Amino acid sequence: MKISVVIAAYRGEKFIGEQLASIAGQILVPDEVVICDDSPDDLTEKEVRKFGDILNIRYFRNPSPLGVAANFNKALALASCDVVFLCDQDDLWYPEKTVKFMKYFSAGAQAVFCDSDITDVQGSPIGITHFQSRDMGFLRHHPAGKWEDQFPVSCRRFPAAGHDMALRITVLEKFLPLPDIPACHDNYLGVAAAAFDCWTVIPESLGIFRRHDASTSQAGKSFSLADKFREAVESIRNNSFAWNVRLFTEIYRRFPELPAERRELLLSRIAHSDARSRMASGFFNRLPLIWHEISSGNYSRFGRGWKNIVQDIFFR
Repeated sequence: MKISVVIAAYRGEKFIGEQLASIAGQILVPDEVVICDDSPDDLTEKEVRKFGDILNIRYFRNPSPLGVAANFNKALALASCDVVFLCDQDDLWYPEKTVKFMKYFSAGAQAVFCDSDITDVQGSPIGITHFQSRDMGFLRHHPAGKWEDQFPVSCRRFPAAGHDMALRITVLEKFLPLPDIPACHDNYLGVAAAAFDCWTVIPESLGIFRRHDASTSQAGKSFSLADKFREAVESIRNNSFAWNVRLFTEIYRRFPELPAERRELLLSRIAHSDARSRMASGFFNRLPLIWHEISSGNYSRFGRGWKNIVQDIFFR
């Protein structure tokens, strides 16, 4: 089986060279690297061209910026190999990443994800992995192989980011195009593939997620208690619950062939996020909604339990 790596780049000149070097350093070097570049200048392209002799790079500079979702859609559509790895421009892969993934694809896996170590901008570990940053650290102890109970858990929160994922191209095509929802490509692919029980998990870190101010992902920003508090306030201010309504509604709409119990679970997830997005600022006005979500068990089923209850009672 052949391997495509897909990168949706934007102003990536500072880090993309290190990432491409880590791809070139794989025990099993990918067959192609597809890069679609939304940058307004040629600085990223200059860095990419340095690797033209050691990697099969297919580089495309967009005449005008497409935005994150459309840029990823273009890059994913251009992938031509059997297995497609999603890749961020500013991270690093450990040398054994592709060979360990392909072990499972060769055995019949449809989609695979792993964990990654979160570092600061200089690449120094901050003491937390991506699974742990999403309150999914229990997966570090999951046996390598098919992920059990993947759909109910994914309806709460998908544990991996795009840079930890790879999918067979035949599976990926089922889920494209990506919806035009901000910063959703990894969550959308994660939940959609989980709805069809596609995921195999490798419970170890096979790369580095570099945490810096320009990162689109929020992973690793909420390590301390103070950061957790700020994150809770921020999610209220930004109404991230409405974002979840859009995401899960998109999956419900796109895949009517899912079994009835899975579609019902999606509807419950949508209703829970919608209730939280509509909670009034007045304390006594929102108490009935909070009580309904407590009594239905939705805070535990779709969120962080008592932490979200505290968030809704005191942080609004």
